[in-house]
Amino acid sequence: MKEIGLQLCTCTWIEIMTGAGVTLYLVLAMHNYVLAALAAGLFAPLIVFHFIVTLISKRDGLVKIEGIQRTNENLEREKVIQRT
Repeated sequence: MKEIGLQLCTCTWIEIMTGAGVTLYLVLAMHNYVLAALAAGLFAPLIVFHFIVTLISKRDGLVKIEGIQRTNENLEREKVIQRT
C-alpha cells in the first residue's frame, strides 16, 4: 500500500492527473474540444519525457555506474582523511 501511495506521488503521476483533469474539465464543463486537444498536446511531451527519464534511471547499468562512482569518491575521501 505504501509503495502504491509513493508511486502516485511521483512527478509523472501528478502531471498525468493534472493533464487529465484539465482536459476533462475543458471537455465536460466547457464543451471546448479545441482547447482540450491543445491542453492534451501540451501535457503529452512533458509526460513522455518523464516516463523516458524514469525508464533510463531504472536500468541496472546506469545505477551500477553511479554506485561505482560514489564508491570511488568515498574511497578517495577516506584516503585524504587518513593522510591528514
